Amino acid sequence: MVAPSKFAHVVYATHHYEEMVEWYRTVFEATTQHANDRLSFLTYDDEHHRFAFINLGPAPEGDGRRHEPVGVHHVAYTWDDIDGLLGTYERLRDSGIRPVVRLRHGMTLSMYYEDPDGNRSEFQIDLLDADAANEFMESDAFAANPIGEDFDPDELLAAHRAGTDIATLVFRSDQEPVAVPALSGN
Repeated sequence: MVAPSKFAHVVYATHHYEEMVEWYRTVFEATTQHANDRLSFLTYDDEHHRFAFINLGPAPEGDGRRHEPVGVHHVAYTWDDIDGLLGTYERLRDSGIRPVVRLRHGMTLSMYYEDPDGNRSEFQIDLLDADAANEFMESDAFAANPIGEDFDPDELLAAHRAGTDIATLVFRSDQEPVAVPALSGN
């Protein structure tokens, strides 16, 4: 099988149509390509659309919010460096949008955001190259804890801004920090 050459788009069917469109516009600084009362198409780059939303009308009994494990668990996006990841975190935090989960996975540093329907987006940076990531995933440490450890993004942001070596803040406690090109920005 040949791997995809890029991420194309995600389509969400929702009972929270306006909230969903606004959330994705805010989080991704997306623009609306087309919208009506039934469908919306958004993009954040030169692709014709990265997100589409289908309006299912009012929510059924209850809040209409999907909780795990049905449907898409999350869609992941990788930033080139810590500046991009933390800049996005700060922008969203200042808009009242906070990650629901923050994890030092070992291979990545990740923050998970939840939209109004409960769909999750993982925003991450790679901490290891592909070979080192594969090696770590075969380690005893990963076998003992395949999820990772929580971290405080505000603490990380403050340390990064202060010029502190943040390698000890992005790697798990069972990992030796290594030089990471994605951390070199400041």
